[in-house]
Amino acid sequence: MNTEAHQTTAADDFVSYAGRNNFYQTCAFIPMSFALVTTVHENGETGIAPHALVMPFGISPPYSMLLISRGNSATSSNIRRTGKCTLNYIEFNRDQLTAVSRLGYPGQSLEEKQKAMPFTLRPSPSADRQNDPDAPRILGEAFQIIECSWDRSFDLDPPRTGPDAANERRFVLQIDHLLMRRNFHDALENGGTFPIMPVFYGFRSDGGFWFAEHGEPFNISPPQVEGNEIRQVSYLANRIDNNVRFTHEACAAFTEVPRPFLKSALQGTVNAALAAGVSVIDETFVKKLRSTTSR
Repeated sequence: MNTEAHQTTAADDFVSYAGRNNFYQTCAFIPMSFALVTTVHENGETGIAPHALVMPFGISPPYSMLLISRGNSATSSNIRRTGKCTLNYIEFNRDQLTAVSRLGYPGQSLEEKQKAMPFTLRPSPSADRQNDPDAPRILGEAFQIIECSWDRSFDLDPPRTGPDAANERRFVLQIDHLLMRRNFHDALENGGTFPIMPVFYGFRSDGGFWFAEHGEPFNISPPQVEGNEIRQVSYLANRIDNNVRFTHEACAAFTEVPRPFLKSALQGTVNAALAAGVSVIDETFVKKLRSTTSR
């Protein structure tokens, strides 16, 4: 096979073209999830708007999300005024997606959007939000909810060169509460059925919003690499409690524990550390704990 000729032909197949606004949907195929963002309007009512440009930002404390929204959107205005929003995630449902596309189309009045809204607005179950007039309601149909506050210490927006309406706004949202339906929370922690989330392909030139449904999630085991067993133990161990950390040597002591019993063994060790006022679990603590429990 002539590799050089193949590479040249493949390169010739690519077409280069200039970028356009909203490049992720006008110039590319970038499938995304989306959140239905609820915020409080000036009249005190909760508004809903779908946003695809929502992604993790701070993955270690303080945990946060990044939201990008049009500068003149109701979502942007409400967050700047109240400092709060809620990210609501729904499962795949074609009827609901029809409503989502209507809620996401700019230029409609709040009254028109409310008529197209099939979702149930409920008060937040979080104690600090139940009597807060700036805290938006949540969607009863959501399977996953992330309640957030705007972290004003971040300024990710470039200097304004034109009207505010012509620019996007970027909000770093500190995560206040993570809420999830019990069945999916159990699957998250222990394995099981994952939610089937809609995939968003953007608003395309044909004038429509494009969505897709994905198949059943599947698992691919990590490659066998030297030291991988310890890394897997460390991943599980150091996410049980933010106030208790396992050393590398302590994690190594758990590599021989059968996988079905590993999480339980780690949890028991964390419980013992908390009871003893220990914040760092090392090999000595593990040995001492095992000698005590084996008597």
